[in-house]
Amino acid sequence: MAKLYLSDAIALVRKNLDEVEPNGSVMYEDEGIDNLSLDDIIAKHLPEAINAVHLSAPVQLLEGKPYESSDLVSVSITDGILSVALKTDTNYLRLVAFQAADSYIVVTDVLGEASPEGRKQLNPYLRGRADRPRLVLMQGRHSGPVLKYYTLTDGSAYEANPESAISRLTFVQEQFYIADNPNGYDISRRLRQNIIDYLTAMVLETYNNQQAASYYQKANSYSTI
Repeated sequence: MAKLYLSDAIALVRKNLDEVEPNGSVMYEDEGIDNLSLDDIIAKHLPEAINAVHLSAPVQLLEGKPYESSDLVSVSITDGILSVALKTDTNYLRLVAFQAADSYIVVTDVLGEASPEGRKQLNPYLRGRADRPRLVLMQGRHSGPVLKYYTLTDGSAYEANPESAISRLTFVQEQFYIADNPNGYDISRRLRQNIIDYLTAMVLETYNNQQAASYYQKANSYSTI
């Protein structure tokens, strides 16, 4: 992960605004909205822009935080199904990668519990297995995210230490507004420009400028090469 500092975001958004119209950043500074300066508006929108881009970007562009044992509430195995409960304060936003210790396949897609494919995992004849695993996000019953992996080849091999069945678990964390944030915000390196363009669009939208649409379009254009 890389860091995006507020000072850099402000400078880059102001540059975009000046490209929309000459001295645009000065004009918006003079207008003001709800007694907020342009820099304040950029600061308050920045975490939302980061989260929105990370949610919509292709997974191959994402970086993330590898899990630590301290992130876990519990890990259990039942009938070969590996269940991983994360703490609420991990601020889980989106999965980057999950791999079980007995499979060479990395899972990047998460199924909703109530989706047709998610419901299939309840059927022992249709559910995922080590050569075509599936990962389901349980919905609405837990304080923190719970992921269920279908399925381990031999769950009994990990029953003494269920966490050892996790070979890899990486996820993007949700970002929150912090006033006077000296540490910057965590972002995926290849999404930096998309975030700046999305942030520019949000600022333009705040000022009812129709150019916001073109910046949203730019923000949603991803280079995967």
